[in-house]
This record gives sequence, structure tokens and C-alpha cells, in this order.
Amino acid sequence: MTLQTVRRTTNYLIILSSLLFSYNNCSPNTSFKGTKSFSSSSNLAASISTGACVDSTPCEDQLMRFYGGGYQQFLTQNCATCHSAGPGKGQFANNNLCSSYKDFMQVGYSKVSNNALSDAHNPPFSGPQHLQTINELRLSWVKALAEYDICLGNDGNSTNTLSLDERAQFSFGNKVIPAMNDNEEKRVEFDLTQIVALKSLPVPTLPGAKFSVMIKKEVKGENKTYVIHSPKIFNSTQDIHLKGLFTKINGRYIQYSTNFRFAEAKIRKGTLENTPDAIISTGALVIAGAMSPSDQVGFDVELIEATVIPPPPPPVQLAINAPNAITVDSSGFIDLEVKLSQASTETVSFVISADDSRICGVNSDIVSVNNSTCLPDVYNLICPSGTCSPEAQKFSRARSIAGTPFNRFDWDYKFTSTSMVFAVGETSKTIRLNLSKDVRYETNRLLSLKVETGIGNAVLGKSVVHLVFNKRKNPVPPSNEVTYSMLMSANTGILKLHCNNCHNSDEAQQQGGYDIADWDLMVNRGVLKPGQDFRRIDPTTGNVIKTYASKMFKRMNTQDPDIGTFLGPMPKDGYLDYDTEISPVENWILNGAKNN
Repeated sequence: MTLQTVRRTTNYLIILSSLLFSYNNCSPNTSFKGTKSFSSSSNLAASISTGACVDSTPCEDQLMRFYGGGYQQFLTQNCATCHSAGPGKGQFANNNLCSSYKDFMQVGYSKVSNNALSDAHNPPFSGPQHLQTINELRLSWVKALAEYDICLGNDGNSTNTLSLDERAQFSFGNKVIPAMNDNEEKRVEFDLTQIVALKSLPVPTLPGAKFSVMIKKEVKGENKTYVIHSPKIFNSTQDIHLKGLFTKINGRYIQYSTNFRFAEAKIRKGTLENTPDAIISTGALVIAGAMSPSDQVGFDVELIEATVIPPPPPPVQLAINAPNAITVDSSGFIDLEVKLSQASTETVSFVISADDSRICGVNSDIVSVNNSTCLPDVYNLICPSGTCSPEAQKFSRARSIAGTPFNRFDWDYKFTSTSMVFAVGETSKTIRLNLSKDVRYETNRLLSLKVETGIGNAVLGKSVVHLVFNKRKNPVPPSNEVTYSMLMSANTGILKLHCNNCHNSDEAQQQGGYDIADWDLMVNRGVLKPGQDFRRIDPTTGNVIKTYASKMFKRMNTQDPDIGTFLGPMPKDGYLDYDTEISPVENWILNGAKNN
């Protein structure tokens, strides 16, 4: 993505309506309690929960930090009874930032927000009393997602190499940082009618316009830092365009961070400070160093000018470009195209989520589809001749990766992204879902995906597609076959009983870097190597010769001379009995270690 595209994209992000963080970011760690709204004096840098994901990228770290101070604060206060460690789906109300963030991204902000506002979901914890808070959370999250998207694509225009001295054209001046207690924050305001030109450009006339930031004195043990976040422009009597915000402490630029450096925003006249539309960037700048009561903060900009923000362009249609129902295959993923009817002149975005409501409104976990009143498109796909077995017609909802350890064993899908942005001129986006490769014979499952509009003036066309998981095509295991499901049985499964305590979905306990309930992860980490473990008969001696590639069996049976190595035994509490415990796992592995 070129810087020009980034500029065009950012121009429209302030006209928020509903999605995808530039390296202008770290987070305005917003705290929400009850129905408290944004305000200029709100504590927008509340403490962030611990537990950052070890596999996250720098861009995602910044988005996660923003989430930790916004949605996560609200969710832990209002939803933790059901959505921290169960019984509700997903652990997005967990205090652990990584666990909460990952499940929140799978469930999607749209669904979480809608349930938080529903007086039928789980009152009094959910309901319309959260309307103002949720609306503000949604708007700010949409902007953070958009900046995250920019972060992923802003990779090297030559303009980035210009020094701040070269780029800076105007100064807002300097202000003494207010006295604060440890971990307290205060607001600092600048009058934009007193801008000073640093070079030859004329000083803009911006009657009534103000600029403010929040500054926190963050102290963690011996480490002391200033955290600057939530830069805003407000109260102007005309539209304002700002580009490039450069932070100074005691007259010196903060050179090491790109936060705010490539910010570009257009703020409409009359915008109030206590609204998300006033925010220039969702980033947060962390400044380490000695603190003094005389410390000053200042800001220079590359450009600030009066402008005219045009009214929103005519709407374009946004639709899923796919049949009404699709049977997924065993590739492990599916790509869906979302299209605009024509190229938009502004940024347009969408969010995609799973429908977890009862199938056809029937109050049952398993429902039979038909060709008239219950999902005829799905029926015709699974029964193309017009007739099929009653068992083939039965469906339950597909299961997300999000939630309990059980779902991480018996899951069907997970989102790689729940939202995307069309830049100006684009008309097509492809969103990928990762799918389980299990070959278990069980009830067919259905994933109904719906698309909703986000940023930009777009109307929905076709917004729903049904993904069919045809489990009935899988073979029924012979009665004497050891299956993965048997080994993971809660009461008798060898892997569940002896391995799950150390190898599970809790990153703090995920020894060896894998989860015994995640077949795909075990294959990726070489714990299992399906099809590479062999048992054959020596034609000369008649002896059974075994060759093992899978690390799992090597660690469980370390004394077997055929393995050729002597490793520390697993589980750590001692050897397993060969006949009753090791042999079933060996049979499963030697027969292909199927995800069955």
C-alpha cells in the first residue's frame, strides 16, 4: 500500500460509522464502567491486563493493547460471569489479554456488541443501559481496525525517511506537564488559534479550534514512562485537515517512535471533544526517561489547514459473491469474495460474523433441513436428487475455535479476520476462514456467515452464505479402530487423562508449544506425522519392525529399542502401561494418526 493510499484511507476514517491501525498506534487504553461515556477527562489509559500473545506481530500487539483498554475493560466488568472460563462461548471476558483478545477476534465485535445490548441475552449484565458505551466502543474499535490495516500495508514510501525537522511546518507550542501521582493521568489542551509557522507556509485561521491529549505518568517498579494518547481536535467552526503529528518533550522530538508520525485526519466542524470523531489517532506514545516537575510537552505538525469535507458519496452495494450454500472440502480453509457494485470514492469496510442462533428457529440443537421451510438451499445441496437419508438432513451449528478446551478439540472453523477495508478504487476483497481437517463421522454441521457494513456509505446486497460441513460422507470407523475421539474422551481417553494437564490451550501451561486437543497444531509442530509411522513384517525373520516419526509416541515409549533414542519419559509422573495405555496410542499413530 502506498503512502498516497494510506493518506486517502485515513482521510475518511474520522467519518466513522462501523472497521480495519497504523504505526501511529499503541493504544488509548480506554476504561469503561457501566454506561460511562467518553469525556475529555475520562481515564483513557487504564491498566492493561497481562498475557500478551507470544505469536503476535508488532501491528497486532498495538491493536491488542488498544483492545485491552477498551472492549476488554467493559467485558471483564460486565460479562466475566459467563465468558471468562465458561459456561458461555468464548473467553473474551478473561483477564488474560491474549486469551480475551483471541476469542474476541473470533466471535467478532459486532456479535459481542449486539449481545451486550440485548435485554434477552443475560440481563441485568446485558441490556440497552450499555447503548452509549457500546456505540462509543464500536466507533473507536472500527478506527483502530482501520489503522491496523494501514499498519500492515504502510511499508516504505520515501517520504518516511524525511526527518521530523524537515517535515514540521507548524507548532502548537509547549505546555508544562501537569503534576501527577504515579499512574495518574491528566489532560493537556492547546489553542489552535495560536499556531506558529516554522517555515514559509502561512498560518491557517482556525477560529475556536482546540487540540488536546491525555498524558499518564506510568510507574511499574523502577520503570517510569509518560504515556501520551488520544490526540483530539474539537470545537472548530470549520472543517480541519491535519497531517503528521510530531511529539516533543522539553523541545526535543521523540525520534524513535512512529506513533502519530503518519497520522492524517479530517475533523468536521462542530465536532465535540467527548466524541470518537474528534480522535486523530488511536495510538499511544510511550516515552521512557527521567521525570522532572518542569517537563514540557509540545507538538509540531506537517500540515494543518482549513478544508471542506464533502458530504458522503452515493452508496455502493456490498455483497458476498458466492452461492447461497457451499459444501466445504478438506483443504483446511475456504476463501469467500466480498464485492462492491462499483469502485467507491471513499473507504468502505465490512465485518463478517457467524450466526449462532437456532437453526430455522427450532428449539433444538439438531434440526432437519427441508426443501420448503428450513434452509432449502442447504437441503438441495446435501440432497441434490431431491431425496436423501434422514441422517444426512440433520444439522447442528458448526463450532468455532473460540471458547472452552472442548471446542479447541472439536472445532469446525476459525476466522483469520473478521473485518476488511476497501481502499478507494477497490471493488473486491477475499476473506479466508480456516477449517478443521477432522474426518469424524457425526452429525452434519452448518456455518451461516453474515456480512454487515462498516465504514463508508454502503448498502447490503446478498449478505448471508451457508457453509455445509458434510460429516456423513466420512467413513464410520470399524468397531476395533482406535480413534482420536476415543483417546480424547473425558473419562477414559489416554491423551486427555495423561497429557492434557501440560499440553493444553492455556499458553501458561502449553509445554512443548502445543495443545493435545489441537490436531492441526500437533501436526504443524511435528508432534504427529500422519502417514510417516510404519509397522511391517520382516520377510526373513517374521519379526515386527516399527519405524516412528511422530514425537508423541517417542516420548510415551522411550524404552522401546525400535525407537532408537532414549528421551525423558512422558508423562512426567512415570511410565504408562503398554497394554492398556501405550498400545492404543501406538495403534492410532501407526494407522495414520487420523483426526477421526
